[in-house]
Amino acid sequence: MSRQSDDLALWQQWHRTRRKKDLQPLLHQLQPVISGQVNRWSGSLAAPLLETRAKVLATDAIKDYNPHRGAALATHVTNKLQKLSRMVYTHTQAARLPEHKTLSIASFKVAQEALGDQFGREPTLDELADDLGWSVNRTKAFNEVVQRKELLGSGEFNPASFSIADDEDPIVGFVYHDMAPTTKRLFEDITGFGGAKPLANSALMKKHKLTQGQLSYQKRQLTKIFDV
Repeated sequence: MSRQSDDLALWQQWHRTRRKKDLQPLLHQLQPVISGQVNRWSGSLAAPLLETRAKVLATDAIKDYNPHRGAALATHVTNKLQKLSRMVYTHTQAARLPEHKTLSIASFKVAQEALGDQFGREPTLDELADDLGWSVNRTKAFNEVVQRKELLGSGEFNPASFSIADDEDPIVGFVYHDMAPTTKRLFEDITGFGGAKPLANSALMKKHKLTQGQLSYQKRQLTKIFDV
């Protein structure tokens, strides 16, 4: 049998049972693909961290793979693993941040996705804290940043629903530090960061001389900053 046929046979076995014991041989079979992408992006981040993230992405690819669309499983997994570049980009943007904080950001996202895959549901704060070895308060702070990012990207962000304080939010604090001056002012006016008064879209467009489309674009760019 060819490598592609072997991949498909293992995927079909997993697809029939959806059991973890059938997922492991498939991940092992795809390990050369995973290792290749980890090696491609290694250097900026520790290889074990990239490896863990890559396996989460590979598992996602396995779950949404459709053999009837024509692409080989290895190709589909390779395409999904391109998201590793986002993780590396975020690390590069945070180059001035102490190493332990940079790794904490990535570790939170990896743990959240890995536990979600393991349990088949969103992990609780206690479960995340236990997996990460963090306090529940610290885990809660990181979780709120993720929620804020998702609300900002959805267009349903209500600044009054979050009080953003630098000393309580380590991720927002260091990202804000690296923003250009004009981006800082826009971020403050959108979120209320640093004690600023959050503005409605109409006021934001007037103050920053932006069209609706430009404002939406800027919000999407701010959201991407927090993607890991």
